[in-house]
Amino acid sequence: MNVYSNGVIKQMELAVNSIIKLIDTISEEELNIRPTAGKWSIGELLSHISVLCKADFLIGAGASEEELDHFYVDSEPEATKLAIKEALINNFNYLKEGVTLLREEELLRETTSFFGVKHSRYEWLLDTQAHLFHHRAQLHSLIVHVLKREPNVQLFE
Repeated sequence: MNVYSNGVIKQMELAVNSIIKLIDTISEEELNIRPTAGKWSIGELLSHISVLCKADFLIGAGASEEELDHFYVDSEPEATKLAIKEALINNFNYLKEGVTLLREEELLRETTSFFGVKHSRYEWLLDTQAHLFHHRAQLHSLIVHVLKREPNVQLFE
C-alpha cells in the first residue's frame, strides 16, 4: 500500500473505532428511534454505515447497479448492536485488504460508476472516507441532539 492510501486507511480505522464507541453509548431500544418521519432510524443509519466501506469499494471497482442491489440485500446486518459492529469491522477489513492489493497504477486508474461518476480508485477511496465521516457526524449529532447525551467519544486525533 502506498503512503497516501495508508494514511487514508489509518484515518478510516480511527473513524471505525470511534463509530463502535458511539454505538456502545446507544441502547438496543434506541436503534428504533426515527427522529424525522421518512428518514432513517438510528438503527437504519448504523446498518448503512456498517456496509458502506465494502459497497463504496465495489462501486470504485466498477460493480453494476444490480450487483450493488444484491450486495445490500445480502449484507444488511440484523438490527442489533453486535451484528452492526461485526458488519462494520468486516466490511472495513474488506476495503482495507482490497486497497492493500492495489498497485499505484491501479489506484490511478479511473473507473466509471453505474451512476456515471468517473474517478480514480484513489479518489473513490477518498470519497469513501468522506462518506464514512459524514455518517459518523450524523450519528454523533443524533446522540447529542435527539438522545440528549454527550457520548464522550474522541472523533479526531
